[in-house]
Amino acid sequence: MSTRSRIIPVALLLLIPVLIFWMWLLSKAIRSSWLCPRECWCDPEEDILDCSHASLKELPQIYHSYIYKLYLDHNNLSTLAKKAFVSKSILQIESLHLDHCEISYIDVDAFNGLILLDFLSLDDNLLTGLKVGTFKNLTHLQSLHLAYNRIENLDAGIFEGLTSLEWLDLAHNLLYSLGSDTFIGLTNLKKLLLWHNRLSTLHPDVFMHLTKLNALHLDENEELQIPSNSSFLNIQTVEELDISDCNISSVMPISFENATNLTKLVLSNNNLKTIDYNIFRVMPKLTHLFLYGNPLECDCELLKVWRWCQEHNIEVVGYTEYFVLCESPEQVSGLWWGVLGKAQCKNGSIMYEEDYNPVVPNYVETEDDYYSRLHDYVTYVEPVIYILLLIFGAIGNVVILVVIICNSEMHTIPNVYIMNLAISDLLLLTVNAIFTYIKKVSDSWQVADILCKMFGFLRHSSIGVSAYLICVMSIQRYQVISSPLHNRRQSMTRIMTIATILGIWTICSLFAIPYTLAIHFGNECHVFFSWKYYQKAVVFELLVFCIFPLGITICMYCLAARHLMRSSNIESGEVHNQGNSRRKTARILLSFTLVFVLSLLPYHLLWTSIVRRESDYPIDMLYLYIISKYLLLFNSCFNPVALCCSSKCYRRYLKHYLLKCCGRKSPTTANIARK
Repeated sequence: MSTRSRIIPVALLLLIPVLIFWMWLLSKAIRSSWLCPRECWCDPEEDILDCSHASLKELPQIYHSYIYKLYLDHNNLSTLAKKAFVSKSILQIESLHLDHCEISYIDVDAFNGLILLDFLSLDDNLLTGLKVGTFKNLTHLQSLHLAYNRIENLDAGIFEGLTSLEWLDLAHNLLYSLGSDTFIGLTNLKKLLLWHNRLSTLHPDVFMHLTKLNALHLDENEELQIPSNSSFLNIQTVEELDISDCNISSVMPISFENATNLTKLVLSNNNLKTIDYNIFRVMPKLTHLFLYGNPLECDCELLKVWRWCQEHNIEVVGYTEYFVLCESPEQVSGLWWGVLGKAQCKNGSIMYEEDYNPVVPNYVETEDDYYSRLHDYVTYVEPVIYILLLIFGAIGNVVILVVIICNSEMHTIPNVYIMNLAISDLLLLTVNAIFTYIKKVSDSWQVADILCKMFGFLRHSSIGVSAYLICVMSIQRYQVISSPLHNRRQSMTRIMTIATILGIWTICSLFAIPYTLAIHFGNECHVFFSWKYYQKAVVFELLVFCIFPLGITICMYCLAARHLMRSSNIESGEVHNQGNSRRKTARILLSFTLVFVLSLLPYHLLWTSIVRRESDYPIDMLYLYIISKYLLLFNSCFNPVALCCSSKCYRRYLKHYLLKCCGRKSPTTANIARK
């Protein structure tokens, strides 16, 4: 049995599980779409329903039985009536988003039946208050967001019953006071956000019921006062306290005598001139003290603070470039407070040495800095690289098309495959460049939903077409090398060539459908809403667009190279040059195989690995993935170069056109063909 007759049945056998996998993915997406409300988008995995920006005036009817995350933001719901979710059979959800819905009234029984709900967001609505008992049945709720509303007051016991709540966001409201019994029942609350309200004074016992509170944010309450003769907070569990942007002018040790577990204290952008050195004695666990944005007086008292921070490795640098600066005395005004290291105190007066000007902070880069640089690179550098690859690849592939189409002598069966390969390479380069440009020039996707899906479909189908065309060409090349007379059967082969090319485009288009169905148009053109389904689609693409065609291509080229090497070794002296030519051809084939592997395999393996691991991957892997994308596009630019290296006829036509463009005499096309 010949090698070809053994390989083809094996390849067809391997396609059976692939087709079953494809049909399963397609059936999930079709079923989900069939049951989806007309105004909404449903995740093919049937666990996410997105009805954002749908102009809904009432809750939609849901027919899915496994939806756990429901997006209803940016609609016109205005009110949530009694048993609003029970009436629409929306009972199984775990995450509910009702942001930007102009909701001004919520009935006390509106959330009845949502016993599994663990996330509720009501940000950016028109709420001025809430009734006691509104959240009474949400015993599984862990995160509640009520920011950017108009809430002025919270009645006692409003949160009673939320025994599982860990995160409460009340930021950017109009709260002016908090009662000592406001937070009764929140026995598991760990983070409380109260920034940008109108709070002025707080009773020391206002948070006493929050026995597990870890982080408290009171920043941007411009009238908030910190008592200088009594305790500010009577709660020892808090480790992170943010009271920045509050116009605080003094901080005394007694204010924090009960906050013994504080590790992070944010006092930035206030009116502090100094800090009592003894504050560290009541906060022995402090590791972060943010003071930037204050009019600090770098005097003897602040010198003690600076030395303590140095000796105990307390982080005082803010976020990124914000450093603690001195405002007085005049000789060090505007300098980093590290200048205190050049100072000495004598008789209560501070004196600075002459060489304090060069003092600069020793800033250590964080992971955020790496991501910031990566963002700048992707925003400004990557589009330029894509454009350069597009220009280089477009020129090469367009020349291939011109040479093949404009010369009847080049209308051969192998060149039909090459012409289609050039078209798919052009498509891949163009779609990548346009898609990248659109994403970079706008923070949100401003193009129609159909174009979002179309770009994804064209990109992935063109990757598949290129892979399978190279695969088929490798099979053809092996047949020609191993059985030269086989290529002379032209009548049947031409029909088979057309059928094969149409089949490749059709199959790759069908195989790209799962990815297209995973794309969802929101503020961006992305797949992250249907992440679980997309994980399966990526594994499918790894199989059909990488492993399967790559395996056959490697096998064919290696067999062809082995055949050429063997035949060259048995040549007689008369045909020694022919043997050298065959060895050269074998090396070219192996080099093509290597380039194809390096272009295709890293991209698919790295992206599959990133998707399967979701966000738990090192930043180095992300850089490698970016490089792999360049290699994938480079393959589309390399194909014309490879053709030029392996085809004498193509090189002669190319020389002919170049000489003609330069105004020099060149051989006629007939002479080129005879050569």
